[in-house]
Amino acid sequence: MCQLALATVLASPAWSAADCDDLSGQPINFNVRWPEVWDALNAGASCTQNCHLGSDSRGDLPLGERDFSIYFLVNQPSVQNDAMLRVEPGNPRFSLFLQKVSCTQPKIGGPMPPPNGHLPVSLQALIYDWIDQGAYGESAEDPIARDFVFRDSIESLRR
Repeated sequence: MCQLALATVLASPAWSAADCDDLSGQPINFNVRWPEVWDALNAGASCTQNCHLGSDSRGDLPLGERDFSIYFLVNQPSVQNDAMLRVEPGNPRFSLFLQKVSCTQPKIGGPMPPPNGHLPVSLQALIYDWIDQGAYGESAEDPIARDFVFRDSIESLRR
């Protein structure tokens, strides 16, 4: 009975998004850290330069400072719904950050960047792998607490 209930909860679309890009054909990015993701966002999208800049950033998510912005993402609740994390280490599909940049219908709000969302698939895969590998990359002097068990670095659940 408990196994059936667990399977029902895991299969439930309660936190899933709709119409997400297929990342399965992208090569896996190994040992991804936040500075690499931020640099790619900065070069390949306007996220770090326009809407998410300064104290008046969209969604209360400032991404303008590379070494500081990770603290607004990892294990931080969305301002749109505090029951959903922006980035849940080890769980990319349930992380709002990935949903916003790769799904037509994120679970909360609309796709990013406006007007229609969708970053390049290679950048989405980099974000996926960063989250899947634990969403690391903050300063060693100020580590973010994580309840995360790292899987084999060759393993990927990307689909």
